[in-house]
Amino acid sequence: MNLKHLETFVKIIDLKSFTKASEELYLTQPTVSKQIIDLEQFFKIRLIDRTKRSVELTRAGEILYRYARELLAIQKEAIEAVAAHRGLKGGALRIGASSIPGVYVLPQVLKLYREQYEGVELSLVISDSAKTVAGVLDGTLDLGFVGAKEDSGKVVYKSFLNDLIVLIAPATFPNTMSIEELKTLPLVVREPGSGTRRCFEAVLKKKGFPAGSLRVVAELGDVEAVKEAVKGGMGCSYMSNRAIKAEVSSGQLQVLQVDGLQPVKRTFYVITKKGRSLSPQVEALLKTMDVWRKKDEIQRTSPNGLPILCR
Repeated sequence: MNLKHLETFVKIIDLKSFTKASEELYLTQPTVSKQIIDLEQFFKIRLIDRTKRSVELTRAGEILYRYARELLAIQKEAIEAVAAHRGLKGGALRIGASSIPGVYVLPQVLKLYREQYEGVELSLVISDSAKTVAGVLDGTLDLGFVGAKEDSGKVVYKSFLNDLIVLIAPATFPNTMSIEELKTLPLVVREPGSGTRRCFEAVLKKKGFPAGSLRVVAELGDVEAVKEAVKGGMGCSYMSNRAIKAEVSSGQLQVLQVDGLQPVKRTFYVITKKGRSLSPQVEALLKTMDVWRKKDEIQRTSPNGLPILCR
């Protein structure tokens, strides 16, 4: 057994295909099949159940898959640590992020990072907070950016940005309401793994409005889809202030003022796996984030020192 065999094994499972794995790894199909056979002979147990339509892991395969990903992540970490002696002229950085930081924050940060370290290969995977945490834990992501904390002793959370979650409505909707009217308000919400959703529902629960008491008319898995649904009159929603600047400025959406409910403050976190050393590429990104954050705080604060809800 060697790491090349494990890389092939992981690639087959990730792509759910021997053929696609062989194409991506630039290997012949017989070579790919032989490497899996060698692995199964080494462990003396079947790892993959093959059918004409699918590739499924056996229980033994599931165990190996978990360890294989960690070993490949450690291999990458070792290569990048040695490469660091030559300076930040190469390497790769795999970043995961939930929707708000991934769409409305990180592109600006990565542009700044790229200007300084153009040799580093960047990849950004946008998902919900729960999946981003999972990617950091299994080693497929070097670090992540999320809008909610999970109870896990395996992840290190470091705050990097403050945010406001506000209620939004179509431009024709009355712009004020009482908190009691929330029970009858038709809501378009994000998927359960969304940090925005969990944060807002936690605040409403403290106000005496558990999630089950709300009138949810649609559940959508994308920020832009939610905005389009609200603009189209399907209902109202709650969303990061950062995601609606353009729509509020153009009059397509408005921020609802709710008596008894202020905009919800929350924090975005950068997350890394506990116990794993940070690569030079990751450390450089964190420094770049600090530089960008200071600029953002200046731009988003009014002359009287108060945060600007929408620009």
